[in-house]
Amino acid sequence: MRQLLTAALSALLLVPAVARADDDAASQDKGCGLVSGALISQGQGQVMINCVGVSEEFGGQLAGILTYVLQNRLDPEIVIAKLNEIEGVPEGDGPRSLTADQGQAIVQSLLGSKPAVIAMVANPGGSDSGDYALAIATRLGMAGWQIEGSQIRRLVPPGLDSINGLVLVVRNEKAPPEKALALKKAMAAAKIYVPIVADPQMPDGGTMLWVGKRPSFNPAAAATTQ
Repeated sequence: MRQLLTAALSALLLVPAVARADDDAASQDKGCGLVSGALISQGQGQVMINCVGVSEEFGGQLAGILTYVLQNRLDPEIVIAKLNEIEGVPEGDGPRSLTADQGQAIVQSLLGSKPAVIAMVANPGGSDSGDYALAIATRLGMAGWQIEGSQIRRLVPPGLDSINGLVLVVRNEKAPPEKALALKKAMAAAKIYVPIVADPQMPDGGTMLWVGKRPSFNPAAAATTQ
């Protein structure tokens, strides 16, 4: 696999993923592999990957991750090592929750930073988004942080309707406020990956934690987890 990625890096290939949704997909182990033929002609500049047991949406996200790895010339071994530090989504259609260890990790990390105020918005269409947001907000409060307006808003800001999971929204992702970096670090300490994205409509210095729908991996479960 590393040889493949090394070869792909030299050509800066884009990697589209194909999500397979056969009737028996749910009974098979999830995973991805190269479609027979492996590397297509360099002139075409693509590698076709077949993913089993994941939704089409998640397959597209995998393609984006691989493209990022290739374009930024990241060492696959380092990427895998970092991925092992991230807590996975619960199996089946179980709701997301914070474990005692995760909550403690967030509080301990934030106690070393200056208390701040952030906005928090939960997708009203997510079955567990509100409870998950409340669990996170409770830990932030224990560290002296405050939620803007003292409430978790339940709406979908423009541009975030298709984003599942957690993201931090700032005005400029290349120069995020210190509180955004502190919160990202605290969530990472709890093995929760929270990317930072930009929204030019955000006030300068503002930070919003978006709690989207629970990510869906299995097409059979997608209808019940969103």
